Amino acid sequence: MAEKLVKYQGDTTQRELWLGGPVVNTGVSRLLDPTDRSFTAVMFQQGKPPLDSEVNLLQQIQNHLRAQIMRQLMPSGIVSLGALTTGVTSPLNCLRLGETYALVNGWLVKIAGANRSDTANDIIFPEAPISGYRDDLAFVEFWFEEVAPTGSPETDSENVYKYGGVQSGTLTNDLQDTTIGDETTRRIQLRWRIRTVADVDFVNYPDGVNHGDKVKAWGGAGADTTYTFSPSNTDSKLYVAGDGSEAACDALKCATGYVYALSLFKVHRRNQTAYDAVNNPDGAPAYGQPNPRPDQLFHNVIAARDVTPTYFLTDLKEYLSPGIEAMGATVMELARAVRSTDLELDKWKKQRLQQGTVTIYNKLVVEGAVINGVPNSRNIQVTKTGTYTAGNVSRVYVDGKDVLIPDEQNVAAVPTNPDTVAKTYYTWLDWDASAGRYKVYLGTAVPEGKLKLYQIMVPAGDQGTDLSACTFTDQRRLEPGHPNYYNTKPFALVSPAGYPMLDTPDYDVLLTVESASDLDKVGRLEVYDKASNGFKIRLTGTADNVQVRWTIVNPDIA
Repeated sequence: MAEKLVKYQGDTTQRELWLGGPVVNTGVSRLLDPTDRSFTAVMFQQGKPPLDSEVNLLQQIQNHLRAQIMRQLMPSGIVSLGALTTGVTSPLNCLRLGETYALVNGWLVKIAGANRSDTANDIIFPEAPISGYRDDLAFVEFWFEEVAPTGSPETDSENVYKYGGVQSGTLTNDLQDTTIGDETTRRIQLRWRIRTVADVDFVNYPDGVNHGDKVKAWGGAGADTTYTFSPSNTDSKLYVAGDGSEAACDALKCATGYVYALSLFKVHRRNQTAYDAVNNPDGAPAYGQPNPRPDQLFHNVIAARDVTPTYFLTDLKEYLSPGIEAMGATVMELARAVRSTDLELDKWKKQRLQQGTVTIYNKLVVEGAVINGVPNSRNIQVTKTGTYTAGNVSRVYVDGKDVLIPDEQNVAAVPTNPDTVAKTYYTWLDWDASAGRYKVYLGTAVPEGKLKLYQIMVPAGDQGTDLSACTFTDQRRLEPGHPNYYNTKPFALVSPAGYPMLDTPDYDVLLTVESASDLDKVGRLEVYDKASNGFKIRLTGTADNVQVRWTIVNPDIA
């Protein structure tokens, strides 16, 4: 637990305590333990200087009392799970989890920004197996680590991680005081990391985390240690590695000698070898390649059906009510401050409220934007008619505005393919800030929310000087009637990761538009194709990049 610091050294530089005084290490003088002591305060006395260890103990006592309250009220688990995005993502082999909150041994943790610049989390899995199939684990581990100021002579970490997530980027290290030009205090940061482990045995280890042959604790070490996770003796859904010793602190690079873990998902993986209904039913192509599978699944795209939740969802109302009755009015006020009012908690339990966000993209081609090869080269061109004509322009609608794209040659080059299997590329349209215009891009996958144009298949062994052997497949969304009518209405598929809905579509979905290219042009939002595993949202207006917050209200009481 964080309130019992085992190894925390501070600044080890030797200095005079006062002019002409003794020379000592100026780090932490000693570590005091508040556990099992029932301390409620540290009493300072006149004429006696407060010691660093006593000021630290003061904080530890408060942390201990606060954490103990939460430990008595609720077990560790996921308090609020963000929206889960499956299907095609960039990067591939990825699950996208929205901003999530977890309770870990009495500490509330915001899980956000992992491998991303926003508050969502990209959970990136290893490449699919070559043969057979396997089940991969996604989980979060947590630990406490000392933070030193920039330029410290010690080996302590100098990174201040955003939200505490070591995959979430860093913030300014401001430990050194600019007025005196030196450090006076250090910090302890609660850190976390989302991890994935391949080929975990979920039959014998349903939570996955305690499959010790595969899952090793990392902590601040950032790599496998000899420590494995075991269920906590006091918290049914919390897994713990370490023993609280200085040796564990050194190996796990943490301040308490413990690393904690919460399981998130089991993910089924197909293999990379060619699909064969009889001999290799688990085979699947890479995204973008021709797909012979009847379900159109890929080996590097995680579908909703591949994901099985392994997390424990903490029901606040269920656990807070007994604690409220037993601990009286003071804890009642604390609980209400943490989760608004008792009435709102009751609604969450009885209505199985689920919530998330999704973006509906409304990008289209009105006329032109034809992609084909420039004669006698491996370059591609964008034209209105398929033939380059100076002065011709294509019309597209992106980001809520009509855009003209002049005919242009040599916009990108398609690589040769000396390999024995075909390769697939895609073209799309996006804004180029440096050029100040929209332009055509070429790559192996279309980034989310961009205007897809054509697929280009490069056959095996194609090392020609032109693109005559390549196959161009039109994947434009052509809407010549824009803005008066559309052939296809833009929509988004929502597959919630929380409680399953009813087998019959007897639930309500409330929609709120949070942002759009033009809020006045959103039109109506329509929910349709409701099923137990998700639903679709259709946009009737002409706005683009419409971010919608959806809320599922299940009228039946579970």
